Amino acid sequence: MSPPKIGLALSGGGSRAIAFHLGCLRALHDRGILDKVAVLSGVSGGSVIAALYAYSDEPFEAFACRVEAALSRGIVWGIARETFLSFELPKIVVATVLAGVAAILARTLQLMGWLLSLVQIQPKWLEPIAEQILDFAPRFASFTTAFERHLVRRYFGDRRMDAVGRRELSVVINAAELRTETAFRYGSVDSGCWRFGRLIETPRVATAVAASAAFPAFLPALDHYLTFTKYGVETKHRVIITDGGVYDNLGVSCMLPGRSSEFSTNAFPVDFIIACDAGQGMPSGARRPTFWMSRMLATVITIHRRTQTMTQNLLHRMAASGEIQGFLMPYLGQRDSALPVRPADLVSRDQVVDYPTNFNPMSKRSIDKLSKRGEQLTRCLVDTYAPEL
Repeated sequence: MSPPKIGLALSGGGSRAIAFHLGCLRALHDRGILDKVAVLSGVSGGSVIAALYAYSDEPFEAFACRVEAALSRGIVWGIARETFLSFELPKIVVATVLAGVAAILARTLQLMGWLLSLVQIQPKWLEPIAEQILDFAPRFASFTTAFERHLVRRYFGDRRMDAVGRRELSVVINAAELRTETAFRYGSVDSGCWRFGRLIETPRVATAVAASAAFPAFLPALDHYLTFTKYGVETKHRVIITDGGVYDNLGVSCMLPGRSSEFSTNAFPVDFIIACDAGQGMPSGARRPTFWMSRMLATVITIHRRTQTMTQNLLHRMAASGEIQGFLMPYLGQRDSALPVRPADLVSRDQVVDYPTNFNPMSKRSIDKLSKRGEQLTRCLVDTYAPEL
């Protein structure tokens, strides 16, 4: 029997996810599994460490040291530096002003159309003009483009998505496209989304990671025009691309069976899935969403949690039906009492579960705890449920 084709997915979760996934990767490396991975998928914070691994050929320990150094520095200071100590700041100001003026003009025209409709006048030309005004001024510079500049300068240079450093590894960096409300996947084979087609030009790794990690509450979506091909026809579309966790925070959708590359970009069905999840797990019930902002936040978190639970249930069903040979899910928020084997020196859930998902500098103590928990959970699951890997 031939060995299974293994897919590895690294979830979102900011620096918490990067540190946790580092431990998961260390355990997989020590067990000889990491080199067997055929597909590597990353989302948001998971896309950062996925790209750092995939687009280098350095020994694992050198890679681990580089990740720990990146966590210690944090990413926010890099974004701030590229914003305020370069020409990015005036570009951000101009882009924000133009986008704001365009939005005001477009909304004014739309309001005029609504008022005219009250007196039975239907000016069909107003709406197309309003749309053209909005498309005339995409937000071409933002803190996210500063983030992209930081990634170029510090980590990836001008490296393109097809220049993978690890042998025979397919890479997918997951994002979400807000105009069409669909997944947008940057890949080592192709990039794009099913609505627009495949990108003509191979994107930079830094662009893919910045888009995937552009958490909407803090980083604006990447907003630009790209050229696609679909059914042999080239078209240019404005795309507004944001954090991949909006669509699939686990990053497993690209490797599920049944997807066709004829219609979808980055369809990589695998036999066995390892989904590393840096989520917090079951909530404590202490939240009190009384006022508007807290209610909206709780609503978003609830929708996000439900989507993630559905994906977990799907993996269970596929494993039970034989569509995949199996899966493992090292889960930061895993209840310690549910572990099949509990290491004597286990980093408990309570010690790390509340670590924030931002990109601020991380202390060595926090890095060690989060990565050790990832390593311990992954070793435990591999040794118990999939020693044959």
